[in-house]
Parts: sequence; structure tokens; C-alpha cells
Amino acid sequence: MKKTKIYPYQIVIAQIIAITVWLSITVIQWVNNPKGSPGIRIPLIVRSIEAIAILIVSGSFILIFEKIKRDYKNNYVRLLLWLLIYIGAILANIISLFLRKLLGFAPPKIDGYFFIQSLHFYIPILLVIIIYSVGKNRIEVQVERENKLKAENLAQQAKWMMLRYQVNPHFLFNALNTIRALIGSDDENARKIVTELSEYFRYSLSSEEKYTVTIDEEINAVRNYLEIQKIRFQSKIAISINISDNSKDCLIPVFSIQTLVENAIKYGSKTSSDLLSLYIDVTGSENGIDVYIKNSGHIYTSNENSEYGTSKGINNLKNRLNHLYPNENTFNLYEKDNYVIAHIFLKNCMKK
Repeated sequence: MKKTKIYPYQIVIAQIIAITVWLSITVIQWVNNPKGSPGIRIPLIVRSIEAIAILIVSGSFILIFEKIKRDYKNNYVRLLLWLLIYIGAILANIISLFLRKLLGFAPPKIDGYFFIQSLHFYIPILLVIIIYSVGKNRIEVQVERENKLKAENLAQQAKWMMLRYQVNPHFLFNALNTIRALIGSDDENARKIVTELSEYFRYSLSSEEKYTVTIDEEINAVRNYLEIQKIRFQSKIAISINISDNSKDCLIPVFSIQTLVENAIKYGSKTSSDLLSLYIDVTGSENGIDVYIKNSGHIYTSNENSEYGTSKGINNLKNRLNHLYPNENTFNLYEKDNYVIAHIFLKNCMKK
């Protein structure tokens, strides 16, 4: 069962508003009594004493009602509530009579009209409870909305992290196999691969808790990756990288360009001629940021895959782009003039 929360500050606010309104109206009515006005002093003192009684009873009733976990939407419970408030009005009347006697302001005698006179306290007590309930409801709606947004944000982060960790660096196994093949025959390149691999995984580990990196950071990691591939493929690969200065600080999902470059080499090597040509071009303009990954060859198809190799990495990237730039990104993969082109456009790119 959900625990009921009490808002003491809201109780005070409700009491101040309700009793100020009640006190002002009743004092003015008494002063303007056509049968004879006692002036302002007596009405103000007497109504203030009664206000103290109302403060005591209304505050106590709210605390009691909040402790009793009931569904006040039930008609029988509502009827009981109305009755209890009237009992509270009688109690407030008794307290006010006691205080008036204590302070030397002769209270009226308790007679047959006492229970009717107690209705004089009923309205302000009810008004305090209503104002408190309305205020509390607004607070709880706001808290619920904030908790919902917080839960959605946590779910979004969890989904983002799930997508981020789906990025699978298959090239690690190829790199290790290349190192093993080079040891003894080309130790210099073997050491170079180890160095580039170390730098690459330094980037991977440093961005482990990140959702985004700058294009400049991502490209530096891609360069480490490509240095390893150049040693693997030797003269069978030609690489060109062009990054404009006004695009380097733009934030992108971590391993986004890396995913496209990895696909370009993996599937381009299977469909291009003897030489695999790879172009990475990132430019910024007033309209946004354009990222092009272009490789010679054709869109790879097989009996198991109808898209550019496995679509898992591409769909992963699309989802992460949509998380970071909802409705402000486009992704296209197409073939033109014996080249496969992956194009990302980011509108209003965020800066670090």
C-alpha cells in the first residue's frame, strides 16, 4: 500500500489562506452589524481567539485524516467525513469558549443554540481541509510527473547503454591474428599494431560511460583502427580522411563513425576490385553536419542478409542517432557509381 505523505508546510498555507478569508469576512460583518457595532477591537480579538481554536482543530484533523488510510471517494466515507468535521466544529467552539474565559472575554452560555452556533466554525475548518487537499493533490501530481520523467529518463539511459554495448569490435580478433602472423617476420608492424590497438582500446575504455563523443575524438579512434587495417591489407586499401574544423566539436554517438568504417572495410573488401578505396568526409555548414563514409564496391548481399551485411550495426546506429537527435537527423545508405555511400546528416548539432 502506498504510504501517505503529510505536507506540514501545505497545512500552514491552507490555514493562513482559509482563516484570513474567514476572519476578514466575520470581523467586517460584526463591525457592520445594523443592530449596533461594538467597534473593531472586540470583534477582532474574539474572532482571533476563535481562529486559534480553528487552527488547532483543523491542523489536528488533517494529521488524523492523513494517518487513517481511507478512500475518500467512497460516499459512506465522505458522509462520515462531513460528520467528523462537524464534531471538529463543536470541539473548536468549546476551545474558543475556554480561551475567551481564560483571557477575560466573557463567552456566551452553552445553551440549546450551542450546536447551531458551532456551525460558525464548520466552514473555516472545511475550507482549510479543502485548500490543503487541493494543494497536496497539485504537489503529488507534480511529484508523480517528475518521477515519471525520471523513470523515463533512466529507461532511456538504460536503452542507450544497451545499444552502446551492442557495438561489437570484431576487428580485435582479426588484429590479434595479424599480430600473430607478423611476429617473427615483421616485428616492427606487429609492435605498431599493438600500439594502435592499445590507443584504440584506451578510447574505448575512456568512453565506456559516455553516450556521446565529439567528432574529433571519434575520428582519432578511427585513425587508430585504420592504421591496423592498413597493415592488414597493405597495398590493397587506399584511405582518405577530410574533417572540417567547424565540425570537430559536434557531438555524435560513440562508435558511430567507427561502425560505418568497420562495415565499409568488412563488406567493401568482399565486393570491390583489387583495391579498396575508403573516403571519410565530415563537413559543417549553416544547415548542419554532413558525415560521408564512402567505399568502393557494392552493397553486400548474401543468402542470409538483404542489406549492407548484417543490419544489426546499422539499426543500432539509427536508434542511437534518434536518441541523440530526435527528428533532427537523417541516415541514408545507397550505391552510386560503384561506391557504397553512408550519409549521416545532423541538424543543429550539439557541441561539447
